[in-house]
Amino acid sequence: MRFVMLVAALVVLVAVGVGLAVAMTAASGPEPRPTPTRVYSSCLAADTRPLAPGDDPCEGPGN
Repeated sequence: MRFVMLVAALVVLVAVGVGLAVAMTAASGPEPRPTPTRVYSSCLAADTRPLAPGDDPCEGPGN
């Protein structure tokens, strides 16, 4: 009889542990993706076309 109670207690402990592990994984959620770097032209404030770094035609030779 003690053996059956020991096995039942172990089953309950394992079930609680699995439940906690699942809850912790679900609570953290997926890892957010990093936002890509965007460089904008400095010619006009309304210009929102992304440019590669160094490709800004408005940058003068001293900028």
